[in-house]
Amino acid sequence: MGATVKQLSGSSTGAEINQALEEDGVVIVKDFFSGDLIKALNEQLEPFVAASRPRVQNNMYDDFLGGYTVRLHGIAAKADSFAPVLTDVRILEVMDQQLKPNCTDYRLSAAELIEIRGGETAQPIHRDDDSWPRAAQSAAPLVINVMIALSDYTAENGATVVVPGSHKWDIDREPQPEEITQAVMSPGSVAIFTGQTLHGGGKNVSGVPRRGLSVSYCHGWLVPVENSFLGVPLERIRQLPERAQSLLGYDIYDGTSRGGGVINMYEVGSPRAILDQ
Repeated sequence: MGATVKQLSGSSTGAEINQALEEDGVVIVKDFFSGDLIKALNEQLEPFVAASRPRVQNNMYDDFLGGYTVRLHGIAAKADSFAPVLTDVRILEVMDQQLKPNCTDYRLSAAELIEIRGGETAQPIHRDDDSWPRAAQSAAPLVINVMIALSDYTAENGATVVVPGSHKWDIDREPQPEEITQAVMSPGSVAIFTGQTLHGGGKNVSGVPRRGLSVSYCHGWLVPVENSFLGVPLERIRQLPERAQSLLGYDIYDGTSRGGGVINMYEVGSPRAILDQ
């Protein structure tokens, strides 16, 4: 029998989700977000998706980012419905348990709409922690990813490929075919996986687009994958709840309680001060 991804109900607690992550490095939580929220996200993001085009370029990133895949950042500026996703209580409970052992606070690493269209090939399997140098990975996991299904995720349309248990493997171990599976799920469900878990976008042989929203959180002392300072205008940041502002980088990182220092300063103080100007 091949690998499978553990599935929890939408009523599962943060503690139950964390237990599954500790055991397998990946878990699907069914019906995590309401249909109304998924509908709002799709409606608000659709104009940006429609105006965008797949990359279809000849450069070193084609195999990884996808020649027939639409990718969008700056989601907080594009969708009013994103703020409650970013600050969801159960998601932050997971981040508290997974990330805070090695930081005093965490922040958004990236929020990325990913729409895999027909003809897309499989993305190379990888670990998200490898976005940062190996020197930092003694504090692994460096990042936790919450992949939100905005459409059906099927084996045919590119459901995320995952390798359960790979978060405990030696870095050079290659997965065998029977150890690889896919995160098949319905809209509103989420696949949560650690930065050490092998995964990748699946190939789309169906012609039906697979749309998801990848929301990842990293240690507050890391440079995030997405530059939200440039991607989300200040006027939009000022409209968001305080916790969302902090997660987007508008707060000081104080590591003194862990023997570290203070970073992410603005004018020898907190970058939150710029929100009052």
